[in-house]
Amino acid sequence: MGQNVDFVAAVCDDEKSIVEMLSQTVDDILKETQKTYEIRCFCSGSELLKQASDIQLVFLDIEMPDCDGLTIGSKIHEINPDCTIIMATGREDCYKEAFKIQAFRFVTKPFDRNEIAEAIQAFLDSFRGENTIEAYYNRKLYKIKEKNILYIRAMDSYSEIVLSNQVLRTNESMANLENILDPSLFYRIHKQYIINMSAIEKFCKGYVIINDTKLDISRRKKAEFEAKYLEYQMKFR
Repeated sequence: MGQNVDFVAAVCDDEKSIVEMLSQTVDDILKETQKTYEIRCFCSGSELLKQASDIQLVFLDIEMPDCDGLTIGSKIHEINPDCTIIMATGREDCYKEAFKIQAFRFVTKPFDRNEIAEAIQAFLDSFRGENTIEAYYNRKLYKIKEKNILYIRAMDSYSEIVLSNQVLRTNESMANLENILDPSLFYRIHKQYIINMSAIEKFCKGYVIINDTKLDISRRKKAEFEAKYLEYQMKFR
């Protein structure tokens, strides 16, 4: 994967003009997100396979002369089972076959920008919380997926990362952690707490319950948090 990016996306079609057009559309859509990314372009399924191990999202044409997209998709999953494949096709009879390779979505030719945007958003939603941060437990370094963090608590000179069954330590400041964590998933409800909104068990006026623990919401944060939590419930729940 390219350095300092959240994920690598790819576009593969045997027609160069389609690759250029689709990759530009994907780029335009991703620019509107808060993710960092790299886009790779391929006009051959065999060339795509050479780099499949570190690609997280691929728009893959079903009909290509060197090797059809369904075969390429199957080989991609052998190399990289976590890769999300979005099939591009104008043939409805290909849909059933595409399910066999666990195609995530379909986009139809001629391409519609809204359809592509919906497919990308669905990928980003499924990708949510997969980034990792580093923390220590008994002086041993661990990489923790964001989605597994319940909340973070500020201490005197460090921060505690609370999981369901473990508490780890990081020297990152709360301000730095706010910048690192996915803003669609995490919110700083108080100078002492950053919470994972997906972990909220109960939300009352002035506090939330996470893992049977009551965490107070700062009075000045209350209105903003309510709006943010409503947005989370509507878009990502």
